[in-house]
Amino acid sequence: MLRSALALVALLMGLSAAPAFAAPQVPTQLPTGVEPVSYDLTVTPDAQKLTFAGHLSVSLMSDRGVGRIVLNSLDLDISSAAIDGATAGVAIDPKTQTASFTPSKSLGAGLHTLVLDYTGKIGGSATGFFHVDYAGGRMLTTQFEPADARRFLPVFDEPSKKAVFSLTAIVPQDQLAVSNMPQAASEPLLGGLKRVTFKPTPKMSSYLLFFGVGDLERVSKEVGGVTVSVVIRKGQTAQAAYALASAEQLLGYYNDYFGVKYPLPKLDLVAAPGDVSGSMENWGAILFSQSNVIYDPKLSSVGDQQDVFRIVAHEMAHLWSGDLVTMAWWDDLWLNEGFASWMSTKATDHFHPEWRPLLVALADKDEAMNLDARAGSHAIVQRVASVAQAEQAFDPITYKKGEAVIRMLEAYAGPDAWQAGVRAYMAEHAYGNATSDDLWKAIDKAAGKPVSAVARDFTTQPGVPLIRVASSSAGTNLTQARLASDAQMQSLNIAQSQQDVDAAQARILSWRAPVKLQSPDGGPVRERLVSRTSPQSAEGAVVVNAGQLGYFRVAYDRPAFAPLVENLGKLPAADQFGLLNDGLALGMGGEEPISNYLRLTAALPPMADAVVWRDQARTLAGLEGYYGPGPGKTAFRAWASGVLAPVLKRVGFDSRPGEPATEAVLRETLLLALSQIGDPTVSAEARQRFAAAASDLSRLAPGERRWVVVGAARAADPQTFQTLRSLAKAAKDPLERNELYIDLAAVEDETLAAQVLALSITDEAPTNMAPVLVREVAAVHPALAWRFTMDNVATITRNLDTLNRSTFVPRVAESSNDPKMVAELSAYAAKNIPPDAMREVKVAVSRIRNNADIQARRLTQIDAWIAEKRGVAAGR
Repeated sequence: MLRSALALVALLMGLSAAPAFAAPQVPTQLPTGVEPVSYDLTVTPDAQKLTFAGHLSVSLMSDRGVGRIVLNSLDLDISSAAIDGATAGVAIDPKTQTASFTPSKSLGAGLHTLVLDYTGKIGGSATGFFHVDYAGGRMLTTQFEPADARRFLPVFDEPSKKAVFSLTAIVPQDQLAVSNMPQAASEPLLGGLKRVTFKPTPKMSSYLLFFGVGDLERVSKEVGGVTVSVVIRKGQTAQAAYALASAEQLLGYYNDYFGVKYPLPKLDLVAAPGDVSGSMENWGAILFSQSNVIYDPKLSSVGDQQDVFRIVAHEMAHLWSGDLVTMAWWDDLWLNEGFASWMSTKATDHFHPEWRPLLVALADKDEAMNLDARAGSHAIVQRVASVAQAEQAFDPITYKKGEAVIRMLEAYAGPDAWQAGVRAYMAEHAYGNATSDDLWKAIDKAAGKPVSAVARDFTTQPGVPLIRVASSSAGTNLTQARLASDAQMQSLNIAQSQQDVDAAQARILSWRAPVKLQSPDGGPVRERLVSRTSPQSAEGAVVVNAGQLGYFRVAYDRPAFAPLVENLGKLPAADQFGLLNDGLALGMGGEEPISNYLRLTAALPPMADAVVWRDQARTLAGLEGYYGPGPGKTAFRAWASGVLAPVLKRVGFDSRPGEPATEAVLRETLLLALSQIGDPTVSAEARQRFAAAASDLSRLAPGERRWVVVGAARAADPQTFQTLRSLAKAAKDPLERNELYIDLAAVEDETLAAQVLALSITDEAPTNMAPVLVREVAAVHPALAWRFTMDNVATITRNLDTLNRSTFVPRVAESSNDPKMVAELSAYAAKNIPPDAMREVKVAVSRIRNNADIQARRLTQIDAWIAEKRGVAAGR
C-alpha cells in the first residue's frame, strides 16, 4: 500500500501524563481452533441508497470441539445465521469488532459451514466498502488494509487466516464489475441488473479481497500468459497507455527477480476517479488513485510520469511481497511495505537509471532518520496490539527506514546472494505467511555470513546510529553513539554529568553498522563493522559511508571535515547528498554547528547533480519557513536566492528539447522553492504567466503549470485568489479540481487563507477534501488552522474513520513552532484520542518542540553566519 502525500513543497526540516480517554482496545487476534477454508459471497450494492446486502457461506475447519465461532464484523447488521443447516445464535460486540455464532450444540472437530445474511453501509472515505463521486458518476470500491474487510463481510480478518474467496455481485448491466479474478459468468437479471460471478481466488488474506463497480472500461494486453489491464473511467483509456506499458515491463522483471511467476491469470490496475488517499495492492486488482495511473504527455509533467512508474512498481512488487507471501501479523508490516519500496526503487533504476532513483531514495532515507531520531519513534519490527496500532504502523519508519535498511543489507550480503535468499524465501513461503526471521534465515544461508545479526540490530530497536569521525596525525578513529535530536536528549548531553551521559548511553543498544570508507579523491572502498563496543580506525582523510548505503549519520570533527568541504565538487553525487543531509540534521539537532551545512551548500557547484540540487532547493525553502517577519527572514531570503540563482540560470524557466528528465523535475522544484522564498524574479514570472493563461490553464505547458499556479496562489491578492477559486469550481476533472483547491491553500495572505478554511467545510469543496485543505493551510498558517480545527473538528472529520480522526488533529498541530501548542494538543488528546492511537500525538509534540528549538537557537546561528559572509563580501 502506498499512502498519498499532498504537500505542495514539503518542509523537509522534520529535524522538525496518561490520557483520560478510556476507549476500549480491540483484541489483537481471534480465538484459535477454527480456521477458514473458503468464503462464497454474493453482494448486492445500492449505489443510490449507499447500502448493500450480503449472503455469505463460510467453510470452516475446527481442530477440536468448539461451542461458538467468532469472526470479525464491524457495522454490519446480521439478520440470519445457520451452522451446518441449523439456526445459530448471533451476538455482536462493536467494542471488539466481532460477531459470535453459537450452534444449538457444540461442534466437533472437522469441516463446518456457516451461512449468513446481512446488510451494511457504503462509506464516504477510503475504508471498507466506499463510494468515489465525480462529475457525472459514482464508483463503488473497497479498501481493506489493514483490518477493514470486516466492514464488507463477517470474516477472519487477520493476515494469517488465509482462505479462498468466491465472489458474486449483482450490479447494473451497463457497469463494469471488477474483482481479484476474471469473470466466470455474467447473467442478465430484471430491472437492468446482472449477476456477475468471478472465479475463485488462490488462498489469500482477507485484506487483499477486492470488489469495484462503476462506469468503467478496460484496456488490456497479454503479457506472458497474463491479461494485464488498466481499468479506468470511460473515455480516459488513452491516458492509461503509459501505466499499461509500465506494468508490462515490471511483470517480466519481477517474475525473473523473485524466481516465481505471477500466479493469477489477470492483473488489473484499477484507477478510481479522484483521490482515494493512496493505492492498495489487492491481488489481481490493484486499486489506485486516478492520479497514480493516468499520464498524458500533453498535460502531465515529467515528474508525473516518474510518479506513475514508481507507484505502479511499488504496488506490483506487493504481488509477491505481501500477496504471495504475507507477514504473519502486523508486527512485520515492513516485510510488505519496506520491501515493496526497496523493490520499486530497484526496478525504477533498472528501467530508468537516467531518473537517478537511487539518489532520490537518499531523500527518503533522510526523512526516515529525521523521524527516527525523535521521541515517539519505534522499531521497524514493532508490537502491534490493536487495529488502531496497525493503522499507525503505515509510516516513514515502516516504508522508508525499511527500504533504507534493506538496501544496506543487500550491499552487505552482496546483490547476488541477497537475490538468491529472496528467491528461496518466496518459494518456501508461497501462499503462506512469514516473519522477519524467516527472511533472515534464507539470506544468511545464501550469503554464507550472519547478515541476520546486522539486520536484527537495525530492525528490532528504534533510533539512528551516529558515527563520530576524529582525525589526527595518528589516523582516523570511528566511534558509535545514538543520535538524539530531541531537545531533552540534547540537554542530557550538554547539562548532565558524564556519569549520567554514560548511564544513558548504556541503556541504548549498539548497532553493528557496515561502514564503507573511501578517500575524498577516490580509490578503493574499505569496509568496517562499527558498533558502540567496537570502534574502528582508518588511515588518512576519508568519506565515511561512501556511497551512502548505510543507515546512520556521520559527524566529522574539524580536521576530518575540512578536506571534504574543499573537495565537495569532486565527490560522487551520493556522497555530496549524504554530507549535506547529515550536516543539516546534525546542525539543526545541535550535534554539530549549523555552519557545516551552510558551508557545504555554498560550496556545492551549480552544475552538481540535478537530484542533489532539487533536495537543497526544498531544504532552503523549508528553512525559510521557520522565520517570522523581520530582517532575519529578509537576509535569509536574499542569501538563499543568491545560492539558487546560478542553478536557475542553468535550467531556465522553460524546458529545452532533449534535456534530461532530472533537469525538468529540478526546474519545477526549484521554481516552487524560489517562489516560497519570495524570490522577486520568480514571483513576477509566475504572476505574469498566470495572468496570461488565467482564462484557460491548458495554455500552460505541463512543465510550467504547477509552479506558475502555486506561485500565483502563494502571492495572491484578492482578485487572483478569486480567479483561482473560480477555476477550481469550474473544473470538470476531479483531479484538476482537487489540485486547484490545494493550490489555493498555499496563499500567504492570512485573510485569504481563512477563506480556504471556511470553504473546506462547505459543499463547494470536493468530497473528503476538508482534512487535506486544513492541513495544507496549517503548513503556512499553523495557528490559524489550529483555531479553525478546534472550532470545527467534527465537521472537518465527518467522513474520516475513527483512527484518521485521531491522527488528523496532531498532524494539524505539528507544523507549529509555538511551545504553547504542546499543552493545547495534549489537553485535546487526553479527552479525545484513545490510548492506542497516541503515537501521532507523541510525534507531533516532538516536532513542535523541535520547531521551537530551531527557531529559538538555530536561526540566530544561521543569521550570524550569513551576516559574516555578507560582511566578508562587502569588505572585498
